[in-house]
Amino acid sequence: MFVGVVCSLCIFFFAARFVNFSAKPRGGERVFLVAHKGRLWWVGRSGELVETAKAEDVLYRAYVSGLEIVNARLDENSLRLMEKLKPALGSPYVVEVLPKEKKVLLLKGVSVRFNEWEDLLRNLQTLPEAIKRMEPKGEYFLSPQGLFYKLRGGDDEKR
Repeated sequence: MFVGVVCSLCIFFFAARFVNFSAKPRGGERVFLVAHKGRLWWVGRSGELVETAKAEDVLYRAYVSGLEIVNARLDENSLRLMEKLKPALGSPYVVEVLPKEKKVLLLKGVSVRFNEWEDLLRNLQTLPEAIKRMEPKGEYFLSPQGLFYKLRGGDDEKR
Protein backbone atom coordinates (compact mmCIF):
# COMPACT_ATOMS: atom_id res chain seq x y z
CA MET A 1 0.00 0.00 0.00
CA PHE A 2 2.73 2.46 1.00
CA VAL A 3 4.76 1.64 -2.12
CA GLY A 4 1.68 2.22 -4.29
CA VAL A 5 1.11 5.65 -2.74
CA VAL A 6 4.77 6.61 -3.20
CA CYS A 7 4.70 5.44 -6.84
CA SER A 8 1.48 7.36 -7.45
CA LEU A 9 2.98 10.52 -5.97
CA CYS A 10 6.13 10.12 -8.08
CA ILE A 11 4.06 9.70 -11.23
CA PHE A 12 1.86 12.66 -10.26
CA PHE A 13 4.82 15.00 -9.64
CA PHE A 14 6.62 13.82 -12.79
CA ALA A 15 3.49 14.40 -14.87
CA ALA A 16 2.83 17.78 -13.22
CA ARG A 17 6.41 18.86 -13.90
CA PHE A 18 6.18 17.73 -17.53
CA VAL A 19 2.82 19.46 -18.08
CA ASN A 20 4.06 22.63 -16.38
CA PHE A 21 7.23 22.61 -18.49
CA SER A 22 5.41 22.04 -21.77
CA ALA A 23 2.87 24.77 -21.00
CA LYS A 24 5.58 27.44 -20.81
CA PRO A 25 5.89 29.37 -24.06
CA ARG A 26 9.07 29.32 -26.04
CA GLY A 27 10.95 32.61 -26.15
CA GLY A 28 10.22 33.12 -29.84
CA GLU A 29 6.45 33.04 -29.35
CA ARG A 30 6.25 36.33 -27.45
CA VAL A 31 6.11 38.99 -30.14
CA PHE A 32 3.85 41.90 -29.06
CA LEU A 33 2.45 43.34 -25.84
CA VAL A 34 -1.24 44.20 -25.54
CA ALA A 35 -3.36 45.58 -22.72
CA HIS A 36 -6.41 43.40 -22.03
CA LYS A 37 -8.70 43.33 -18.98
CA GLY A 38 -6.37 45.35 -16.78
CA ARG A 39 -3.25 43.31 -17.57
CA LEU A 40 -0.49 43.29 -20.13
CA TRP A 41 -0.24 40.16 -22.24
CA TRP A 42 2.32 38.77 -24.63
CA VAL A 43 0.85 37.94 -28.03
CA GLY A 44 2.26 35.20 -30.27
CA ARG A 45 2.79 35.35 -34.03
CA SER A 46 -0.62 33.84 -34.78
CA GLY A 47 -2.42 36.35 -32.54
CA GLU A 48 -3.02 34.21 -29.45
CA LEU A 49 -2.48 35.58 -25.95
CA VAL A 50 0.52 33.61 -24.72
CA GLU A 51 1.09 34.74 -21.13
CA THR A 52 0.87 37.75 -18.86
CA ALA A 53 3.79 40.14 -19.11
CA LYS A 54 6.07 41.10 -16.27
CA ALA A 55 6.40 44.73 -15.23
CA GLU A 56 9.95 44.92 -16.60
CA ASP A 57 8.79 43.78 -20.07
CA VAL A 58 7.24 47.23 -20.56
CA LEU A 59 10.65 48.83 -20.13
CA TYR A 60 11.83 47.38 -23.43
CA ARG A 61 8.79 47.52 -25.69
CA ALA A 62 5.62 49.55 -26.18
CA TYR A 63 2.21 47.97 -25.68
CA VAL A 64 -1.01 48.34 -27.66
CA SER A 65 -4.35 49.24 -26.03
CA GLY A 66 -7.94 49.04 -27.21
CA LEU A 67 -7.73 46.05 -29.55
CA GLU A 68 -10.59 43.59 -29.94
CA ILE A 69 -9.64 40.29 -28.29
CA VAL A 70 -12.04 37.36 -28.59
CA ASN A 71 -11.35 33.91 -27.15
CA ALA A 72 -7.83 34.99 -26.15
CA ARG A 73 -6.94 35.92 -29.77
CA LEU A 74 -6.48 39.08 -31.79
CA ASP A 75 -8.38 39.36 -35.03
CA GLU A 76 -6.48 39.34 -38.33
CA ASN A 77 -6.74 43.12 -38.88
CA SER A 78 -5.26 43.87 -35.46
CA LEU A 79 -2.48 41.37 -36.01
CA ARG A 80 -1.61 42.92 -39.40
CA LEU A 81 -1.60 46.38 -37.83
CA MET A 82 0.76 45.23 -35.08
CA GLU A 83 3.10 43.71 -37.65
CA LYS A 84 3.06 47.01 -39.52
CA LEU A 85 3.79 48.95 -36.32
CA LYS A 86 6.74 46.78 -35.25
CA PRO A 87 9.26 49.64 -35.65
CA ALA A 88 7.16 51.95 -33.45
CA LEU A 89 6.57 49.25 -30.85
CA GLY A 90 10.31 48.73 -30.57
CA SER A 91 11.12 52.44 -30.27
CA PRO A 92 12.57 53.43 -26.88
CA TYR A 93 10.45 56.62 -26.97
CA VAL A 94 7.02 55.04 -27.56
CA VAL A 95 5.26 53.71 -24.45
CA GLU A 96 1.72 52.94 -25.64
CA VAL A 97 -0.09 52.76 -28.99
CA LEU A 98 -3.83 53.45 -29.20
CA PRO A 99 -4.94 52.29 -32.67
CA LYS A 100 -8.57 53.42 -32.52
CA GLU A 101 -7.49 56.98 -31.77
CA LYS A 102 -4.42 56.97 -34.06
CA LYS A 103 -2.38 58.15 -31.11
CA VAL A 104 0.81 57.15 -29.33
CA LEU A 105 1.96 57.99 -25.84
CA LEU A 106 5.64 58.83 -25.52
CA LEU A 107 7.99 59.22 -22.61
CA LYS A 108 7.15 62.14 -20.30
CA GLY A 109 3.43 61.40 -20.87
CA VAL A 110 3.47 63.15 -24.25
CA SER A 111 0.53 62.33 -26.51
CA VAL A 112 1.02 62.43 -30.30
CA ARG A 113 -1.87 62.16 -32.77
CA PHE A 114 -1.58 61.71 -36.53
CA ASN A 115 -3.75 60.99 -39.57
CA GLU A 116 -2.02 57.92 -41.00
CA TRP A 117 0.19 55.22 -39.48
CA GLU A 118 2.70 55.88 -42.24
CA ASP A 119 3.16 59.42 -40.87
CA LEU A 120 4.33 57.96 -37.56
CA LEU A 121 6.49 55.24 -39.11
CA ARG A 122 8.11 57.64 -41.58
CA ASN A 123 9.01 60.09 -38.79
CA LEU A 124 10.16 57.76 -35.99
CA GLN A 125 13.74 58.95 -36.38
CA THR A 126 12.66 62.51 -35.45
CA LEU A 127 11.33 61.47 -32.02
CA PRO A 128 14.65 61.73 -30.09
CA GLU A 129 15.08 65.40 -30.95
CA ALA A 130 11.38 66.28 -30.86
CA ILE A 131 10.77 64.83 -27.41
CA LYS A 132 13.48 67.10 -25.98
CA ARG A 133 11.38 70.13 -26.95
CA MET A 134 7.98 68.68 -25.98
CA GLU A 135 6.30 69.62 -22.73
CA PRO A 136 5.58 66.79 -20.26
CA LYS A 137 1.98 65.57 -20.68
CA GLY A 138 1.63 67.81 -23.74
CA GLU A 139 -0.56 66.94 -26.71
CA TYR A 140 0.82 67.20 -30.22
CA PHE A 141 -0.18 66.50 -33.79
CA LEU A 142 2.33 64.93 -36.20
CA SER A 143 1.90 66.15 -39.77
CA PRO A 144 2.69 64.00 -42.82
CA GLN A 145 5.73 66.26 -43.37
CA GLY A 146 7.13 65.35 -39.93
CA LEU A 147 6.26 68.59 -38.12
CA PHE A 148 4.93 68.46 -34.56
CA TYR A 149 2.19 70.95 -33.67
CA LYS A 150 1.20 71.57 -30.07
CA LEU A 151 -2.54 71.16 -29.61
CA ARG A 152 -4.39 73.63 -27.43
CA GLY A 153 -7.20 72.82 -25.08
CA GLY A 154 -7.62 70.95 -21.84
CA ASP A 155 -6.46 72.67 -18.64
CA ASP A 156 -4.75 75.54 -20.46
CA GLU A 157 -8.14 76.84 -21.66
CA LYS A 158 -9.39 77.23 -18.08
CA ARG A 159 -6.54 79.52 -16.98
